[in-house]
Amino acid sequence: MRRIGSIVLIAISMLLPGAAAQAAAEKVDCSRLDLEFLPADKIERIECELLHWSDPDDDAEGATAEIEMLTADMGTHVAHVASVVAGKNTYFDKMPVSSKLRNWKELEGFAVVGTEPEFRRYQIIRFGASISETPMSCIGFMKYMGGAIGQTGSAIGAKGYVAGYDCWRDGAPDRAQIEATLDAIDD
Repeated sequence: MRRIGSIVLIAISMLLPGAAAQAAAEKVDCSRLDLEFLPADKIERIECELLHWSDPDDDAEGATAEIEMLTADMGTHVAHVASVVAGKNTYFDKMPVSSKLRNWKELEGFAVVGTEPEFRRYQIIRFGASISETPMSCIGFMKYMGGAIGQTGSAIGAKGYVAGYDCWRDGAPDRAQIEATLDAIDD
């Protein structure tokens, strides 16, 4: 965790995935992200990226974040996970998971169809969307980490979060599949 100094708030909805213009992305070995989606031998395609984001309009404070993203296609479903950690003097405004995912361009026709009970502090929703013109039944999830409190005792924002989705081609995932996805992330 980085040292907390003066405050710079950024709305992370602008950061993912449309932040490419402000971020330098590098492909990384997926094993370094320590995410396991079982069964591992069913993964048809996996891609991982590390982005170092900075706000070009923020002069003095230098709002920054590090973003690690994993996208895996397991044949029956596609998972996308983003782990975001704020840099020095940077905090994230908290927002509902539906607001976060609505801005992800690969989720065409995003429509919330319901909510799920929380699991290990994850907010969870069910939604429908198409990815590459293929209709899918999905779950979306988000968990904030490391909230900061200001001198007046009010919440400033979060120091990081994990957000993503798991979209299934043939039917909606059941609760056991949802928990298996979130367990893979938290291990």
